[in-house]
Amino acid sequence: MLKFPDPVAVAKRTVELLGGTDRANQATDEEFGQMTRRWNQDTDAIGRMLRAHLYVEFYMTEYLRKSNPNLGSVAKAKLGFAQKLALLDSNDKRIKEVMEGLKHLNTIRNRLAHRLDAVVSSDDSAIFLRAPYFEAMRAERLRPNTPSENPLDILEEFTQFASHALTHKFSVIGQAFAQALSDCSATEEA
Repeated sequence: MLKFPDPVAVAKRTVELLGGTDRANQATDEEFGQMTRRWNQDTDAIGRMLRAHLYVEFYMTEYLRKSNPNLGSVAKAKLGFAQKLALLDSNDKRIKEVMEGLKHLNTIRNRLAHRLDAVVSSDDSAIFLRAPYFEAMRAERLRPNTPSENPLDILEEFTQFASHALTHKFSVIGQAFAQALSDCSATEEA
């Protein structure tokens, strides 16, 4: 059985080593203040980032499963996000358009995993906005209002758009978008 030293004696000796009660209180306030600031991160933003990553990963898994019915269990293969990205059809124009943003979403999630103060910056959102149909659709959908410029809002909107891109072969909306894309391409070529 493990025997611990007398707790009262240890507490008294700690205060003594810190230079007395006043200095011990000051050191405790400083250290716990730093710890509290680290603990009190923006959990709403962190949750939104993680939700976006999990959400789009769900649709990546569905895309892989539906595109390759003989593939076997993607879940049992325990593929990570980056591995699933590598398996997406890079010849598919809808997938190709969102690929850079999907990779960057994973970069943000990895940054969050290693730094408590991770935020989504305007530089991050600029990468999502490079997907031309995403930017056009978000502007058109909100017309006459202006879309949010908040980087976290843009991340979430991109995640939803990319998830639709991953389901386009298998959804009514996706098929309508593909037809519209084809129709508009034919009109421009004529």
